[in-house]
Amino acid sequence: MYPCILFALRREAQPFYRHFDVRRRLTSAPCPAWLCGTSLERVLVLESGVGPERCGRALRWLTESYFPGQGLLQPLFLVAAGFAGALHDEYSVGDVIFATEVLDPRGRRWPRDPEAGEAGREGIAWRHGRVLSMAHLVGDPHEKRQLGECFGAVAVDMESAFVARFCAERGIPFSCVRVISDEVDTPLSPRLVNLMSGPEVRIPRLLASLARSPGLVLELWRLARDTRAAAQRLARALVELLGSNDGSHAAATVLQG
Repeated sequence: MYPCILFALRREAQPFYRHFDVRRRLTSAPCPAWLCGTSLERVLVLESGVGPERCGRALRWLTESYFPGQGLLQPLFLVAAGFAGALHDEYSVGDVIFATEVLDPRGRRWPRDPEAGEAGREGIAWRHGRVLSMAHLVGDPHEKRQLGECFGAVAVDMESAFVARFCAERGIPFSCVRVISDEVDTPLSPRLVNLMSGPEVRIPRLLASLARSPGLVLELWRLARDTRAAAQRLARALVELLGSNDGSHAAATVLQG
């Protein structure tokens, strides 16, 4: 049994991989899946894709797969990790949120399980609060503020509530670690929201949108800068959460399996 970190995007996960000398690709998975680390300190990482449907497919594989000598890949605990939008002024790009609970728009709540890691040791300055999951990407500052006031949440994402419910139904300890990638007053244009709302960003579609709206270039540059910084902070926080502070390697040796 290993801890499992579930990201939606490769961009969220990439800096985390640099903390491991060895990664083994699990090719039977329906999404990129890696067993990272040595036999003594391993963590399973899934890149599910955006949205509950893709998360569900990855998680069903996780809990139903059998590997000789290891049995079912039942995780020791599962962490939903990745980017989130701030819902209040006091949260900035790079702030790491250790969710006290996750909730959905219907008001259903899933509290953090203390068996799924503890935050508060030296290193990352953790923030604590509720994380709200919505079915769509929230890019309008007015909507962000309304959601923060209505739900008492500090950040918004698209997957954590689904993952929390999945874990609760199967008795898997769950926690949520999110990093702020866009601040409450940072708008995302409707065209950019549309581009980012699918399971993945396709280059031809992106280039076509840039041709129609050259102003997207500046917005994409800002988004790339902020998500790069946020992902690096998230990686350090997750290493701290897992209790492994010996990783700062620049590259990984990748084993296909």
